[in-house]
Amino acid sequence: MEARSPSSDTITFLGTAGARIMVANQILASGGLWLNLSGTEILLDPGPGTIVQSTKRKLRADKLSAIILSHRHLDHSAGTNIMVEAMTQGGFKRHGWLFAPADALGSEPVIFSYLKDYLEGVEVLQEGKSYSIGNISFTTPIRHIHQVETYGML
Repeated sequence: MEARSPSSDTITFLGTAGARIMVANQILASGGLWLNLSGTEILLDPGPGTIVQSTKRKLRADKLSAIILSHRHLDHSAGTNIMVEAMTQGGFKRHGWLFAPADALGSEPVIFSYLKDYLEGVEVLQEGKSYSIGNISFTTPIRHIHQVETYGML
């Protein structure tokens, strides 16, 4: 694997699996997207296998600034807990942010309650709001029509 400059912008696909059968059988890996934007590292939609796929690619979870969930379906959120553990070095380094829709944090949360304390913060995504992670900003312009609360980002 080629060494990357920390300031180079990259998108690393940790998997492209979709649909339950693809994920359950790992026909294709299902790990989400690892973004490096101007040196800020962000994990988008950590599905099952994220820790394995990111480790294979020598991506360091402790370098992540944030995890963003577009919605709470397993193929987009199942790796959240282990990635928070890894990002915070098992809770020994309070670090990073989680951005997620309200229903991913409500009565059936995708993150264990004790892990929230390991993070610098948890931010609820809402329609029409803007957010910042270090020197990176993104907006959730409109809520998508889906079975669960879902947002795209710009």
